[in-house]
Amino acid sequence: METRSAKRRRLSLLQDGTGDHGASSGLPTCRRRQISDLPEDVLRHIFSFLPIKSIARTSLVSKRWAALWRSMPDLDFTTIESSDRVISAIEKLIMSHGLKLEFPQGFLKFLYMVDPEQDFIRQVLKHRSRSTQPGDGLRLLRFCAYLSFTRLNNLMRDAFRHKVNALDIEVATKDFFNLPMRVATSEHLQAFRFVSRFPGFRLPPLSTMKNGFRSLRKLHLSGVILNNQPFLMDLFTESSFPALQKLSLSKCFGLEKISIKCGALESVVVKNCSKMNFLEVRCPKLERLRVSGCFPRGRHTSVLNIYAPRLDVLDWEGSDVPDHCCLHNSSPTVRVCLGFLNIKVEDIHEKPARSLLRFLSGISHARSLRMDTLSIKILGNMDGLEVLRPFKNLAHLELSTFTGRVYIPPLVSLFMNAPFVECLHIKLAPDHNTHKNQLNGNSAHLWDVSVSEEEKQWEIRRKAIGSFLDHLKVAKITGLLDCEEEVSLMKFLLRHGKSLNKMILCLEARKVKDSTLKQIRSHIVEFSKAASNAKISFC
Repeated sequence: METRSAKRRRLSLLQDGTGDHGASSGLPTCRRRQISDLPEDVLRHIFSFLPIKSIARTSLVSKRWAALWRSMPDLDFTTIESSDRVISAIEKLIMSHGLKLEFPQGFLKFLYMVDPEQDFIRQVLKHRSRSTQPGDGLRLLRFCAYLSFTRLNNLMRDAFRHKVNALDIEVATKDFFNLPMRVATSEHLQAFRFVSRFPGFRLPPLSTMKNGFRSLRKLHLSGVILNNQPFLMDLFTESSFPALQKLSLSKCFGLEKISIKCGALESVVVKNCSKMNFLEVRCPKLERLRVSGCFPRGRHTSVLNIYAPRLDVLDWEGSDVPDHCCLHNSSPTVRVCLGFLNIKVEDIHEKPARSLLRFLSGISHARSLRMDTLSIKILGNMDGLEVLRPFKNLAHLELSTFTGRVYIPPLVSLFMNAPFVECLHIKLAPDHNTHKNQLNGNSAHLWDVSVSEEEKQWEIRRKAIGSFLDHLKVAKITGLLDCEEEVSLMKFLLRHGKSLNKMILCLEARKVKDSTLKQIRSHIVEFSKAASNAKISFC
């Protein structure tokens, strides 16, 4: 017979999940599963979704969990939120330097201010050194902090002692500093992201950098001061970065010329280098190149030289048209996005027009092309210049443009030299310098049999773009208003697009009356089309 004390002890064990439920009754054992029963890899994965301070608290649960905390492969300290008092102190320090800086939204909230007496990041790294498994390397260390260079140097030294593979640092310091040389000499570092919000940092001697980075695969630098070494022609080479696959350079102050010749590179991003006027890229495995905020207008003669036989994506944003452009690329699938530096219409003359022609000739094998309004303006001012080289592989064409008679010639020029385009996307932008004939709620006359003056301009050039009209299958027009110029373009494409099976029209509902929208939709649906199976949808 079971005594009361034995029964209480048995029930207590059952509640803890450690008792044998069928010991006395002959039933199978039923044990409740607990989170501690999970494998260590699963527990580490669960911990990775928690803020780092919460993970640190789990070390108090048991010795096993303490060992898990010490062996966590990823340490992300950007989850530490700064108090309002700390944020206010950082803002005062920034203002005391007389700096006008723009930070990402919420940046200061996670800008950790290192306290020399209570440095949580360093404490964690020292605690990790006392781990029972000293061979465990650190896969990732990420922090965002306002600190002195001495503290930064100590943190980076501790990270390299733990054989860190990926180092992601975003800092603000009191003074300029030199990037520690141990970054280049680390044998385990594979990914390095270093962003200086202010005041910036300098690179180690080029001789040191050329002999390092043997294992580095990803590199992102922002806030580099290069006033004393504006030419980086021999740094990014095969011998210096033999394993580098992704390179990103942003806000390189003073950089004027750079040459990139790394055999393993697959992606290159160069942003906000406002003085850069020379870029050479020779990478046989390069697949993506993005240039933004470079090549200032009129400063010096600008040169762009690209040798990338496997290039798939070329993004050119907010930069001037280079004076001399040489693009060597044999891939027929390249996708190109063009967005040039803003320029006034009166400043468009023969030189930028010829430069744009050379640029477009270099990408004439593109499969997809996106052009901004400035490119269309430049093309519209090329009277008397040589014609464009045909885009025989082009299947997708996206244009940001205005409407009106003045923009019909450059559009016709593009359509004529893109005879096999299947998908056309036109984003209409408001041109405040051009008067538009608005419908004011009466759109019936625009869908009459008679042809407007705008349509006559299109009809005159119909034979020249016959191949384009024969191959076009999908047309999308966004930003439509109740304007005669825009309706004439729609009517022209519907009337002569023999293969056009789908047209998508996105009307500006906020700027067009509801009654006008209904009239436009009804007239478009009823309008005669060259392709009997053409479908029209609205968005």
